[in-house]
Amino acid sequence: MSENKRSVKVTFEPEGKTVSDSSRTLLELAQIANTGLRGDCGGTGVCGKCRIQIVKLYGEISAPTEKERDHLKPEEIAAGYRLACQAKMISGKCTVHIPPASRTAKREISAMGLEEDVLLGPAVRKIHITPERPSFEDTRPDLERVIDCINPDENIEVNLDVPLSVLSKLPATLRHSGWDVTAALWDDKLVSVEPGETSGECFGVAVDIGSSKIICHLVNLATGDTIARANGENPQIMYGEDVVSRITYASKGEGNLKKLQSLVAGTINSLIEEACSESGKSPENIYEMVFVGNSVMHHLVLGIIPKYIGVAPFVPAVTDLVSFPAKDIGININPEGMVTAIPLIGGFIGADAVANLLISGIYETKDTCMLIDIGTNSEILLGNSEKILACSAPSGPSFEGAHISSGMKAVSGAIESVKIVDGKLLYSTIDDAKPRGICGSGIIDLVSELYTSGIITRTGKFRNLDHPRIVIDGVPRFIVAGKEESGIDYDISITEKDINEFLLAKGSLKAGWKILTKEYRIDPSEIDRIYLAGSFGTHVDIDNAIILDILPDIDREKIVFAGETAVGGAKIALKSLEKRNQLKNILEKVRYVELSVEDSFQKDYLASIPISGSET
Repeated sequence: MSENKRSVKVTFEPEGKTVSDSSRTLLELAQIANTGLRGDCGGTGVCGKCRIQIVKLYGEISAPTEKERDHLKPEEIAAGYRLACQAKMISGKCTVHIPPASRTAKREISAMGLEEDVLLGPAVRKIHITPERPSFEDTRPDLERVIDCINPDENIEVNLDVPLSVLSKLPATLRHSGWDVTAALWDDKLVSVEPGETSGECFGVAVDIGSSKIICHLVNLATGDTIARANGENPQIMYGEDVVSRITYASKGEGNLKKLQSLVAGTINSLIEEACSESGKSPENIYEMVFVGNSVMHHLVLGIIPKYIGVAPFVPAVTDLVSFPAKDIGININPEGMVTAIPLIGGFIGADAVANLLISGIYETKDTCMLIDIGTNSEILLGNSEKILACSAPSGPSFEGAHISSGMKAVSGAIESVKIVDGKLLYSTIDDAKPRGICGSGIIDLVSELYTSGIITRTGKFRNLDHPRIVIDGVPRFIVAGKEESGIDYDISITEKDINEFLLAKGSLKAGWKILTKEYRIDPSEIDRIYLAGSFGTHVDIDNAIILDILPDIDREKIVFAGETAVGGAKIALKSLEKRNQLKNILEKVRYVELSVEDSFQKDYLASIPISGSET
């Protein structure tokens, strides 16, 4: 029997999930079992986040690779620790323990910093009607009776799209309800005909589909109120933290693309079910989902191959506003409900940036504003009612904690802020839990504090290896929290390599806003307002972010914590057909700047990596 045909059996603890399959890596088997095992780099062995421990082995497993030896100490390997993406179960069975630091967890989500204040006028509407009963004198067909009630003005012709599923049930629905029904319409489509008066049960969902998290808001379209919220991890992170990894995976075959699409649709359905359960509503009464996301997420949700977004000249399949039946995408709302994707700007600038434009109102103010949404791909917008420039800075996953040895997402136990006062290091964690790692805002604080305290240089090198918190076991590490005080079984620390990864990420971000201000022909100090979007922006210490050049050095009162603007912009498009229809005109003001072809990008990027200021 060939190796790849051998059957193996693996149990993943603490979830107790067991999978039997052919010989594969433990990460692949964990993905099949749908465990919460991290795979931030997509299984390339770069991030070291899929660290697991083999506690029982009755069979054969592959020998440790060089990549594993780079991330794990000899004594750890001897104790059964491996990288799941590198360790291949060849035959037999084993039990694997997934340590807390290697598990995905629901992250902290910021509140809305900006309100989606808009005049209510959704694409969905419900009309309570009582069609006349048929008689020998009036033998009009059932559908004609319904349309006549929907449109009592006989001088206006109405051409409704009527799905067969609605038409097939119409005769029975009318008669069983005593000719007292409510018609639900999406634009010019008859979505549903329901017994009785149900016009108050009219809902929609706005969804922000990020590379690592998904946020869902359930909205009452009769009142405009948000009645429930739910969020979760994007399960596609098992196939890579960054969008490039997912482009590569999806492009290897139609089955891979379908798997990524199915994963995200399944999570959206779970979040919709959670929101409905919280509010006591039924998914049957949700008639539209409006979603936003970067260009790659947009394509993956719709099942469109994203390959050519990642290949010069970085062209998406479609950038216009599009709507499709929810059942075609696998979204569990009303069977004839619709899924609408708001437009993309182009390249890697997606619908989330358009949503940010909508809710911030940059496109209709005379003030020169910048909006920064920091993430794996950081979107930057700069402009006003006359013109807007947009770019995507490939800052990598370091701001999310990936590629940092003790990095993690903003979940319970993540160190989110750090101070060094009179030589004493102080930190706080999310939920005040025992520290398990450092999230993006904590990394910003830590690097800034290490620099201003004179512990590291502008280029991230340790000045004095005799510092009491620096230990050397192969490479120098600065201990933030020792294993005796942490919620894991090893020290939480940062190395020069980690600091370099972070400086590379912030260098790309700074080069992005620097190029935009040069293109706009203004000095960064002339910016009237900066909006910090997303959960990450809400937790950033402004002074530290300016010290590290993540943000331009402007008056602090000009910086606005905008919160989860992407889902807020999606809600505007959900609640206002007028705003949705204005998007084409709004986007005519926007010019996409592709940084990779800018002559000055490489020069600006290299100049932006070190921390500003002179050595002391």
